[in-house]
Formats: sequence, structure tokens, C-alpha cells
Amino acid sequence: MGNEAVLQLTLDPDTRVLAATYAPAGDAAAAAPGWNDLAAAAQAQGWGPEVLDHSGVAAFVAQCREAEPGTPVAGPVGAVLDGTLRIDIEPDRMAALLTLTAARGGRAVTQDDIGAALAAQGVVAGIDDDALRGALRQGHCEALPVARGVPAQPGTPTRFDSLVPSPLARVHDDDAPVDYRELGTLVLVQPGTALVRRVPAVQGTAGLDVLGQPVPPEPVPDLPFATGLAGVAPDEQDACLLRATAAGAPMLLPQGAQVNSVVEVDAVDLNSGNIDFDGTLRVKGDITAGMTVRVSGDVVVAGTVEAAHIHAGGSLTVNGGIIGMAEAAPGDSAAGPRTAQVQCQGSVKARFIEHAAISAGQQVAAEREIRHSRVLAGHSVMVGPPGSQQGVVTGGEVCALYGVRAGTLGSMAAVPTAVRVGLDPHAEARRADLKAARARLDEEKAKLEKVLMFLQMHPEKASPDTGERARNTYARACADLQDLNHQEAELERQMQPLQSATISAAKRYFGGVTLQVGIKVTTLLEDRPGGKACLEAGQLVIR
Repeated sequence: MGNEAVLQLTLDPDTRVLAATYAPAGDAAAAAPGWNDLAAAAQAQGWGPEVLDHSGVAAFVAQCREAEPGTPVAGPVGAVLDGTLRIDIEPDRMAALLTLTAARGGRAVTQDDIGAALAAQGVVAGIDDDALRGALRQGHCEALPVARGVPAQPGTPTRFDSLVPSPLARVHDDDAPVDYRELGTLVLVQPGTALVRRVPAVQGTAGLDVLGQPVPPEPVPDLPFATGLAGVAPDEQDACLLRATAAGAPMLLPQGAQVNSVVEVDAVDLNSGNIDFDGTLRVKGDITAGMTVRVSGDVVVAGTVEAAHIHAGGSLTVNGGIIGMAEAAPGDSAAGPRTAQVQCQGSVKARFIEHAAISAGQQVAAEREIRHSRVLAGHSVMVGPPGSQQGVVTGGEVCALYGVRAGTLGSMAAVPTAVRVGLDPHAEARRADLKAARARLDEEKAKLEKVLMFLQMHPEKASPDTGERARNTYARACADLQDLNHQEAELERQMQPLQSATISAAKRYFGGVTLQVGIKVTTLLEDRPGGKACLEAGQLVIR
């Protein structure tokens, strides 16, 4: 083309801008230089085509084609730039991030450059050489982690393992007939029986951030057995083993267990009066209407439970049934609900349940039926022998966390019947209890702070023992609030819907039955054969 003699490239040493100069001769449009000519000129000076800017070259070529012969044309066509790098350290100092730009004809960033930049920032640990080499091969990157710290490993909290088998752990043949009277939940122990094994806490291991500084793990408190436990003591040879010191019924607690004494009565009626004690109660006859029973252990009733109130820290076993009375008619002098009311932390077993309000921490099992009752179970509700089509749930509401099983749900008369699984039915009550406990502790803490402030301002008005007691009480209140935080966090986790919960009716679902699994709800408008209701792909189905 003959342009090489009149086409020149010059580099501004300050701005690093690459400019081209062209002096046309003859027909300017025909002889104007193009991209290839500029690339060849750049290569002649030791640069590659990457130094050229497409828009700048296009503008320069257009000027050259329009230039008059003998009139020189000059303009920027690119730039010669060195590669750049930047190191950013995350706020927690657990990662160093590299941002790299490629060179344009200038000096490229080397691994030594990156190493020097890391050292200047104080990064000495967790450097990823493979990531560095990969970034250099690619030539550019944005916020690429090139150094990572080692996070601290959490410890293991203290664990209290029960050595007493749970009644729910017993294995039964689903196809064999079951006599519920043989499935009692009462567990008795003798002195010397091992009850709980305490597994001490294990502290976590420290980590290391990218600056080489240790990252301490969260401390894990090593909890002892609770104080004031009745009927138990640590083993003389093994302080982490809790043994019974008296015969009775064991009751597991968050930090140990205690053994309750057993009391036996002929009946709970006007003759005996209301019963309130720490222990296990055996009733040879009935618990009659209007009576109240409060025990910390189990209640075992040989007869029936009428419209009475029972509060048990353990389980309730009734060889007969639990039968309250329907709500009285308007105008009746005894107007109001007359249901049987049961609250227990363990399980409830009875031949039948009718007109009752049951709240059980574990399982509710009825041999024959549940009618017009409100039943809340922390584990499951079982009606009828396992593997059979017997067992009826009619009217009222039955709720359990893991599952409900019966032969038939509802009735031919389409009596409204609600069955709900997958959500902890006791969660809201526990949340209210924790809220009340927090209010009490906050009030106590505020009062103690005022006392401590007064003692600090007027030390002459208090004995040394008074200040020490106030400080110890304040420390206990703060520790109790911290424990309350953990309990509230655990409750929020437990309130999440359980996706594996099921409702099973072996024989039939009648119209008028409302089924709820997790947050999915459906009301059956007509009868349908038995099956298992569960969640599939987030939808409630009956198989």
C-alpha cells in the first residue's frame, strides 16, 4: 500500500496514550491506512494488536480517508497499559480477594507481584497457589479468593443420655393383635439402677485467619447434673453416672433424672380429696368427675377417668376409658364444658377417649376410639390395634407432630373432624411460657441492677455479705437469660413444619374430615377409601 513510510505510532510516556500520525500523498482515500496497517506498525514497535482501540482506529482511518493530500492526520488509536492488581481482605479476615486486570502491551502482573501485595497486607496463611496460577493464566479476575483462613471448629455441648428404655422404643408386630393393657408406660427402678450417663462437653478447636491470627471457638459450658434431684446420686466410682438411691418411678430432666415415690389409692373421689404430690400415683378404681390430680410422675388408673383434671409429669395409663360429659344445655345450672382434661409430659393410653381435652408430650393411644375430643400429642396418635382397620376418630380435633393412625376418620353423618400433623401442637404454649419467664427474669435483673448501683454509691449501708449475695443472684439471672436465649432458638427450630408427617386411615375417610399436613390443608367433601395422607412435591395427597 505504500503507507508504512508516512504512518507513525508514538507513545506518550506520561498518559500512555498511543497516537498515530499519517501524511497522505496522492489519492488519500485509496491509500488510507487500515486496521492491519496500524497493527503492523504496533507490532514493529514490539506491541500486539491489543494496544489498539477499535473506536479510536475507526475514527483515525475515517480522518485519513477524508484528508487532503499533504495534510497530516493525527489522533489517538489506543493505549499501552501495564497490568494491575488489588488485594481486599474480608471483614472477618477469613479470606483475601484478588482483583486482576490484564496488561495491554505493557508489563503483565507476575506471581511475585501478587505475593508482594499479599505480604504488604499482612496475608501469610491459607494462600492458594493454584488459584494464583489460574488467575495469572486467565489474565484477569474479579474478587477471586486467593487465601482462605481455617474456621474454628465448634465444640460438643454436654449431653445427658438416658439409660432407661422409653416405652415408645418397644417393638411390636403390626400384624399381631395388641392388648393395650399389656403396654403400660410405667417404669420402676430399684436402688442402684443406672439412670443417666453424663457425657462432658468437648471444647472446639481454634482456627486461623489469613493474617495468621488464631480464631477462638465459641466456648461450650460443661454442665453438671442438676442440684436438688430426689432419689438419685452420682456413682461413687464414676461421677458422670447417675444412679437411683430409692425404689420408684424415674423421671428424666434436662440435666439428670429423679426417682419419684409411688402412692396407691382405692379411688380419687370425695373420700380421698384432690391429690397433689411429687411421685407416681396408682388408682385401683376410678378418678371421678370434678376431682383434680397433680403429680410429678405417672398416673396409672385401673378403672376409668371421668370429667376430672389430671396433670402428670410422666404418663397416664387408663385400663378403662377417659370419658367426660358433653357441654351442658343452655339454662342448665351446671352450664359450661364438663370434659375430662389431661395434661402430661409423657404418653396417654386408654381403651377409649370421649369428650376430653388431652395434651401429651409423647404419644396418645386409644384401643377403640376417640370421639368429640381435642387431642394434642408431641409424638403421635394411634387409635386401634396396629395393622388392623379398627379404631375410629369422630368429631373434635386430633393433632400430632409425627403422625395420626386410625381405621376410620369421621362419620357417616359428616361430623366435622380435624386431623393435623407436621406441626408441634405444644409450641405456642411453650413460647408463651418462655415469654413469661423472660419477663420475670428481666424484672428481677432490673431490680438487682438498682440494688447493686445503690450499694456501689452507698457502701457504708451494706454488709459485705449483702453485696456478695446480690452479685451472685445477678450473675445467676444473667445466666438464666442466656439459657433462655438458647431455649427460644431451639423452639424456633422445632416450630418448622415436619415434611415426613403422615395421616393414615386404614379403612375409610368420611366427608367432613379436614386434613392438614404441615401447612397444607384440605377438607374432604365426600367419602373415600382409606389410605395415607402425606406431602409429595409440596402437595397433600392420599395414597
